[in-house]
Amino acid sequence: MAKAEIKLDINELKAALDSLQQGIDDFTSYTTSFRNGTRDQLKSFNSDFIDKLDALLDNMNDDINTSLLENLNSIKKVGEQIIEQMQSTDEQIGQKMKSGTSS
Repeated sequence: MAKAEIKLDINELKAALDSLQQGIDDFTSYTTSFRNGTRDQLKSFNSDFIDKLDALLDNMNDDINTSLLENLNSIKKVGEQIIEQMQSTDEQIGQKMKSGTSS
């Protein structure tokens, strides 16, 4: 029976977490700046529709965005913990291999 090998590239995982962080940063910036910037621009218009749109943007304030951002940050944190554990385990195995012990 052939040995099963697990090949993980920690650098790829770190790059994926960096990409996730960039997405979080972009999303955070986009949601707040879009909403606030749009509401500021609406102030110059006079229409009942504009008042309703402004109210809608106000209702979007933090409901969905906060929950989504919390979930994304949790995923990133768990990913960082996985990488730390993998590096620690790799170092421990390396030390055991160097010392010639098996346990």
